[in-house]
Amino acid sequence: MVRTIIGVVVGVVSLGVVVTLLQQLSSAMHPLPAGLDPMDPADAAAFAEHVAAMPPAAWVVAMLSEVIGAAIGALVAGAIAKDALRGASGVVVGLATVGSVMNWTAFPHPTWFIVAQIVLYPVALMSVWTWLSSRSRDG
Repeated sequence: MVRTIIGVVVGVVSLGVVVTLLQQLSSAMHPLPAGLDPMDPADAAAFAEHVAAMPPAAWVVAMLSEVIGAAIGALVAGAIAKDALRGASGVVVGLATVGSVMNWTAFPHPTWFIVAQIVLYPVALMSVWTWLSSRSRDG
């Protein structure tokens, strides 16, 4: 049980680090204008305008950052949890999915972005399960 909890915590931290690093790439492709604070309700309209003007490549990087972060976090959680690899990795991907849904409702996202994440999160989780299960049989 302790390994599972540690796995989930380290997996969530890994998820956060990967998403943050890759989101910086997306932000470099389409930086915020000086003085725009996306967390300030007074800047909500300006932020929505900024987001609407994002180039597709920046959206792709943003979308993939969350899915890749979830996959790496799930991989770390499952590897640490060992016997509870499905549960630990599932919790990490579940939390990533909840974070994405909150993000989708916070400001407008392209429909393809949302659909891609809905499809890719389970694919990432099943891939992690398959890989970790094969590793545990081999080792």
